[in-house]
This record gives sequence, C-alpha cells and structure tokens, in this order.
Amino acid sequence: MIGIISPAMNMRIEERPEISLSEPHMMEKAERIYEELKRLQPWEIQNLMKVNDKIALQAFLDFQDWKKGDGAGAVFAYDGLVFKNIDAGHMTEDQWEYLNRHVRILSGLYGVLKPFDRIRPYRLEMASPLKIDGRNLYRFWGSDLAEEIFKTGEPVINLASEEYAKAIRKYREPADRWIDIEFLTRRNGKLRTITAWAKMARGRMVRFMAERQADDPEELKEFEFQGYEFEEALSTEQKFVFVSC
Repeated sequence: MIGIISPAMNMRIEERPEISLSEPHMMEKAERIYEELKRLQPWEIQNLMKVNDKIALQAFLDFQDWKKGDGAGAVFAYDGLVFKNIDAGHMTEDQWEYLNRHVRILSGLYGVLKPFDRIRPYRLEMASPLKIDGRNLYRFWGSDLAEEIFKTGEPVINLASEEYAKAIRKYREPADRWIDIEFLTRRNGKLRTITAWAKMARGRMVRFMAERQADDPEELKEFEFQGYEFEEALSTEQKFVFVSC
C-alpha cells in the first residue's frame, strides 16, 4: 500500500550524510514552476501568498537561491506537525526503506515526492493562485500526480489534507482502491476534527506503518494514538474513522 501525505509550510535543511538521496521524479515540471517563482518580487509574493513581509522576503531569497541537485531529503526538510510525529530522524534503516517505498508526499512545486528525494526550502501551496502558462497548479499538474500514485496498483491510504488529496481523487479509476483516513474528536456529544491533533495522528500513523512494515490496510485498524481508536460503526471500506473521546 501507498500512504500519501501533504507537505508542510515550515521547512529546514537537515543534512543526513548517511542517507543516499534521489532526485524528484517530476523535475521537468518543477523547473517550469520555479521559472515563474523566480520572476516574482517580494511584494508580489506577499500579495500572491497572503503572507507578511518577513515570510515574503524569505520565500523570495529561497526562490533565487534554488539550485538543482542541492537540498535535503524531503522527510527531513519539512518541519510541520505531521513530520515531527513521523520523526524519521529516530528510525531504523528498515523503517527508512519502508518509508521510501510506501510513502509519498504531494507538493504543489515538486508534484509527487519520495521521502528521500532531495528538495530545497520553498513556499508554495497547491491552492495558490499562481498561474503557469495560464493554468493554476491543479490544472498544470493535471492527471500526472494520480498516474504516479496509482501506477503500482496498490491501495492508497489518504493521509493528506483535502487541498492536496483532491488533486488526485478526481482522476481515480474504478479499479483504484482509495481509503480516506479521518481522525475525529468527541466533544459535548459531537464529533469534529481538531486540526492540530489530526495532523499529529497522521504523522503517527505513517510511523506506525513503518514500524509494523505494514502492507495490508487492515493492519491500520490496530492503530492507537492519544485516545484515537478505530471506530468500526463509522467506517466503510473506503473510509477508516478513528475517534478520540
């Protein structure tokens, strides 16, 4: 099975010399996006991404400093809650190998990344209004992301946010098995998603998969974290729901 996750906006460069890095598979399209990003001035980045002066300037500097073949492994470069809870820095080599085989990171810039693909710091969300040849990023990538994710024929475990998942979901074929993972919290008798907790749980599930060397979606039903447990009554073959009380 293949687990898909979203990238993080916060990034860092953590070099791991003991790990052999690969180049992103979709670099030709990524370079086309970079061409557009490098043309932007800081004030244009600020308006496009709705960020403050400091973030816009850093994004500008990152775009100008981009070099092919430079950077850190994606799973170490992203620094959000999902990646903190994957905690790849404290994994065995077998678990690293599992991650690189069974986990993919969706990116508005790079397309589909393996965890040990080499990337540079950048800021670009899939839902950005940036236009490439008159197309937004969803139209620019088209069916490419889905074709890459589904090419092995394995079940896809969706641990990505809707912003990224919808770039793939619309291109699913009837034979493609897709399982959404939902983390809900019960408060005052109602179920709702608490975003920060859900992000942590997504990362922990990826780690669980690597620790178990899981290859069957049924194994995910045994996952538990911070009170989240599989809720069979709310789940289907296409959606696994985990509830925390």
